[in-house]
Amino acid sequence: MACASHVMIFLVFSNLAIAMATLPPPLYDPNLGKCKNSCEEELNLSLYLHQVVTGPAHNQEVILSPGFPNMFGMIAVVDWTIYAVPDSTSSIIARAKGMTIQATQSEVNGVAWFLPFSMVFQDSRFGGSTLQVMGAITGAVDGEWAIVGGTGKLSTARGTIKFIAVQAQSTPTFEVYRRIDIHAFYTPAPAV
Repeated sequence: MACASHVMIFLVFSNLAIAMATLPPPLYDPNLGKCKNSCEEELNLSLYLHQVVTGPAHNQEVILSPGFPNMFGMIAVVDWTIYAVPDSTSSIIARAKGMTIQATQSEVNGVAWFLPFSMVFQDSRFGGSTLQVMGAITGAVDGEWAIVGGTGKLSTARGTIKFIAVQAQSTPTFEVYRRIDIHAFYTPAPAV
């Protein structure tokens, strides 16, 4: 026959087991900070941005020219085309839609065109998605812009775009191709 102490031990441990089973989950989540639905992906693309300042095929337009020295305060809207190769007869991959603002007062300091723009993709891979870009074009042939966001398939993008002028022409129109090397991390939308 079971003695009272055995019964008491059984009751204590069975009640303890029942109580533990009904406790809320622990505050520590072993999956905290890990991807739940989708994880970041890396994007590396080399493309060619085509800027045409003047001429019949120009893709930017000055909307404000206040007349200050060194073109300070001049603003132009842009709709630059982006290709896989430096050839305007090839398929457009994306467009850089935004503006440029000449933000240097003194000619001693050269020029610095501040750029906020959206890179709107038109290709089959990222069509409709955007990268939000900010930076400047100075007198140097190369530079770097920041990717500060993205939408669609490139949601919450962040990274950089390094660029270098690879083909410039000043007559009869002023135009330039810049190779743009895009390096970004983004969170793709979860598959439905």
